[in-house]
Amino acid sequence: MTRNGFLRGGWAVLRAGIVAAAVGGSLLAPAGLARAAAPKYYFELHKVESNVPVDPELRDQAGEALKADLASRPGWLSELGVGPDREAVVAALKNKKVKGFDLVVRFVKVKREVKPPAPGSRLNQLSVSIGLAVLGTAIPGDKIAFSGEGDASAEASVPENRMDAEASSMFKEAIKTAIGQALDQAMMKLSLPQSAPMNESKRKRK
Repeated sequence: MTRNGFLRGGWAVLRAGIVAAAVGGSLLAPAGLARAAAPKYYFELHKVESNVPVDPELRDQAGEALKADLASRPGWLSELGVGPDREAVVAALKNKKVKGFDLVVRFVKVKREVKPPAPGSRLNQLSVSIGLAVLGTAIPGDKIAFSGEGDASAEASVPENRMDAEASSMFKEAIKTAIGQALDQAMMKLSLPQSAPMNESKRKRK
């Protein structure tokens, strides 16, 4: 079987290169200097929703991909050691001086298509594509703090009797790539400085 790979998979390659460079740098660093980043954020997966029909398996994969991706990013926590009680979570966030977010993954596109064989091949081409968004709501409260979007697709020449199995594998990889893109966007927005509100007394003097 000939796999053409992700059409928009540059993000995955780039992210892999960044990770490899980071690992190489830590190996060259003097002993004792390499330290884990102090926690800055805490997240809970609130739900996975969709604007289009989505198989439960893909919903589960999106949730797992989100957790795995954030677990690999420095400064993010998924556990505070206080259980699910919201008041205890808020108190722990305040004590640790960590910002908390409820996260939602929203599917906006799920597409599977079988195309005619590529030139020189007898096998039909299987194409899948995923579009999704990640939304972060501040804890406590219900204010949207950040968002990001991801879109990934894959195409491969596949035997007829392997269509379902290959589609499942390709969707899984596309979801990982799209989640990574969405979180990259979200982290960029989260890192931007927030403008402070104008002081009311100064506003009245003008």
